[in-house]
Amino acid sequence: MKFLSDIFRVANLCHIDEVFQAWPSSYQSRIPRRLRMPEQLDPNYLDEPETFSVGRFIFKLAKIGALLLIWAFFTCILVQNATTPDKTSVVTVLPNETVLRRLSEPHDATRITLEGAIDLKAQKPQSVVTDKPFVGVRVEWRDSELNTTYWRSDMWIVYLLKQNNDFSKAAKTFQISKVNNAKAVISLEGQVEEPVSLLMVVSAYPLITKNGVIYAALLLIGLYILIVFELTDRTFAALMMATTGVAILTALGNRPTLETIISWIDFETLLLLLGMMILVAIMSETGVFDLMAVLAYRISKGNPWPMLLLLCSITATISCILDNVTMLLLMAPIAVRLCEAMAVRTPLVLIAVVMYSNIGGTLTPVGDPPNVIIATNPEVIAKGVDFVVFTLHMLPGVLMAAVSGYCVIYLTMRKSLFKLDDRQVELAAERENSRRRSSTDITARAEEIRGRQKGRQFLKPAENYFQTLAYLEAHFRIRDKTLLIKCLITLVFVICCFLMHSLPFMAGATLGWVAILAAFLLLILAKMNDIEAILDQVEWSALLFLAALFVLTEAVDQLGFIHWLCECTVKVIMSVDEEYQTTVAILIIIWLSAVLSAFVGNVPVTTMLLRLNIELHRNDDIHIPLTPLVWALSYGACLGGNGTLIGASANIIAAAIAQQYGYKISFVQFFIYGFPMMVVTICLATVYLLIAHSLFTWHKT
Repeated sequence: MKFLSDIFRVANLCHIDEVFQAWPSSYQSRIPRRLRMPEQLDPNYLDEPETFSVGRFIFKLAKIGALLLIWAFFTCILVQNATTPDKTSVVTVLPNETVLRRLSEPHDATRITLEGAIDLKAQKPQSVVTDKPFVGVRVEWRDSELNTTYWRSDMWIVYLLKQNNDFSKAAKTFQISKVNNAKAVISLEGQVEEPVSLLMVVSAYPLITKNGVIYAALLLIGLYILIVFELTDRTFAALMMATTGVAILTALGNRPTLETIISWIDFETLLLLLGMMILVAIMSETGVFDLMAVLAYRISKGNPWPMLLLLCSITATISCILDNVTMLLLMAPIAVRLCEAMAVRTPLVLIAVVMYSNIGGTLTPVGDPPNVIIATNPEVIAKGVDFVVFTLHMLPGVLMAAVSGYCVIYLTMRKSLFKLDDRQVELAAERENSRRRSSTDITARAEEIRGRQKGRQFLKPAENYFQTLAYLEAHFRIRDKTLLIKCLITLVFVICCFLMHSLPFMAGATLGWVAILAAFLLLILAKMNDIEAILDQVEWSALLFLAALFVLTEAVDQLGFIHWLCECTVKVIMSVDEEYQTTVAILIIIWLSAVLSAFVGNVPVTTMLLRLNIELHRNDDIHIPLTPLVWALSYGACLGGNGTLIGASANIIAAAIAQQYGYKISFVQFFIYGFPMMVVTICLATVYLLIAHSLFTWHKT
């Protein structure tokens, strides 16, 4: 912080126009928006006196020691164990003949994966198979001439389709008992009428462990501890835990290759977020977001409660189309300026704004990172869930949450919204004194606005309303109308592509590609010669955080945690009658995702529970459609993000911006106002889902 203080001391030596002083979100800067601070802030506020404390010193040593232990663990494991690639070959099985393939370097287990015209339904244990062609697979120990068999495993029956139109995959892990002076082979016996070719992948180091669930749970707990107790940056914490997950897989003998790790990352999701961030970064230079705040101040006549309602409504509406994280980067500085102008507690207003950014982002597939993850999943897309279907199913619950949210905010904040602490009074006074006095033109404009206020008004203007409005109108207007028109053209292109994605000739217009193509279009129209100025405003740390979570989730999945969670959930669902199974599944998913999102973070919870939803849908012991589980997960993850300060990325951004302006949003303070909002909105969403999918069957897309 001392370093930043010195930087801003130098910046204050330059002549700064009062527009830049009054509203730091309104000027162009090569400094990323998340690092900007109000120029009028006295540098003393940025200094943090370092007083020696034994407890703080011990805590720092313990933190560094813990991180070094994690680093030493995965470093030692990864540098000592090389990647062992799987062996791939094509095997042709003839009728009533046996094909042998040697196993090089056999260990205590081998995993064999077959790909081809495989009948997956017949592979189920409870399936009654009649006369179907199949291939029997064994692992055997034979002599050097492969004539005498010393040991053989049980036969794995792989049933085949009579028509080779489909291409499916089946896998099995074989436990191998060591036999000295013998050769390991794979035996494939064909009970088919004509030759069949299969792609066989042999893994010499399959993952076999009884403690995988414990290791996965420790990974998730470690991530939670690092983030909640702020032991390190959340992006760095996700990278540390993802690398530790890869190290655990390596220690268990199943180190993934670099190509495999990259394949775990959902680049469709990252492309969507990157494209929307670029759109918002360019659009912010037009001044349209500043103008919206001025309109909110004008409509509310400077009254706090109407202003808060309008500010939340604007944030929620725009968050439906633009990513709520980048949207909050634009709206939070505006909210701070209005709070200081109307003498209301800035942290509470920021909490309300960020909660409505999460509520608004719940509506569409592009509004909130959890929805992006859900809507870009191939399994979800295969069920017919596109932009329109997703939005229509989410609309009733979001509307109920938005309406009830205003009531929750009023009940929880009505006594504390106007209780300004000494810190805010001091900050507001310092900034007011640092601004230039109103010019004659602004005074004349204030009198002109006052003269127009004739007759009876629905809302009585607040004190200093006319002077403040004149000042805001003079400085915060549309700065580049031509660029705004270009941005609107690009937004129309984006919305049209989103809406027409379900049409046959628009099959390639996926959400990620549409966002990137729209970003290219706007960059061309805006004639952006300095691309670095735009890329500086992209939240690269958020994209890297999300990529690390994809890797961590896959590692947790391979360790068996999601399969174990699925088994527990299936047991609960099977304990009720079949007609109530969908109801129980909806209740479990929405409340499990809400609670976990509040205390772990909605992005990792979404990536984990989405896999759980797919496993539940595929399970033949229960009959649950996928789409109700998708809506339940979306409501739970997005609305559950309002529960605590770490529940959503937008919450962290709001706290960071508040700190930049001299305010503090603590974990407890956010919990006091956010958790009741989460409980009320999740209850309403639960009622809606039960009516739509238990009482009726609206889950059919």
